[in-house]
Amino acid sequence: MHEFESPLKPETAEILGIKQETPNIKTFKVRFIDKKRQKKFFFIPGKFMMVSIFGFGEMPISISSSPYKTDSLELTVNAVGNISRAMHRLKKNDIIGLRGPFGKGYPLQTLRKKNIVFFSGGCGFASLRSAVLAANAKKQMFGKLFVFHGCKSPQELLFEKDIKKWPSHGIETFVSVDNPSPQWKGYSGYITDVIDKAEIPVENTAVLLCGPEPMVNIALKKFRKKGFSNGQMFASLERLMHCGIGKCGHCNIAGKYVCVQGPVFSGKELEKMDWGEI
Repeated sequence: MHEFESPLKPETAEILGIKQETPNIKTFKVRFIDKKRQKKFFFIPGKFMMVSIFGFGEMPISISSSPYKTDSLELTVNAVGNISRAMHRLKKNDIIGLRGPFGKGYPLQTLRKKNIVFFSGGCGFASLRSAVLAANAKKQMFGKLFVFHGCKSPQELLFEKDIKKWPSHGIETFVSVDNPSPQWKGYSGYITDVIDKAEIPVENTAVLLCGPEPMVNIALKKFRKKGFSNGQMFASLERLMHCGIGKCGHCNIAGKYVCVQGPVFSGKELEKMDWGEI
């Protein structure tokens, strides 16, 4: 069941604010024009929206804000194509179109009382940030929280304010950059290498992953080596989705539609899918 009366009809939304996260990534705070639509809008972290930039087209974008923030939602957009670059040119008060939320999100409801590892790379942090915010808002329902994030350089670090404040909330945070600056004081190198250094309990712990698929694949292998089973891990796969409702077939992987049966898949599901392992 979709939030909209017609899942193929965009609803108009206004841009309330824009934050420059990195040189190529912006976070757009948006709100539906229809106040009733905004009031009843709800999503599970890991789901995505189909975003229309009028005159250019439509693209899938993960929601990066907390599901408990009901007066607006945030969309974090990397300028990598014609539509995303067009969105980057928009200003406050401009109008966009929204459809969704679509897909299957992270299974936070089934992870209560468990420790959770949030593992991301690059813009994949946008999807997982929503899950971290949701778990932190209800942290009495969960065990210990761990956040791992990797990016190319300190200049490309997403959600820096969140990363700095989460440790004070009891969230153990690990950040690594591929190309550190002289001033960088965190980990250097691939974030997947930090898995070997971190002390993470295997028992009663789930791992949520999102990012470039080579990174996700390496991380899955390292967590398995650490003792995690496929049933403890869930990864969000990045695919270019067109319809969002499993009709066009553009996002099909091994008979599964990422836009409907994903984008979040369990390790058990991934084991049976040809999703580009390296």
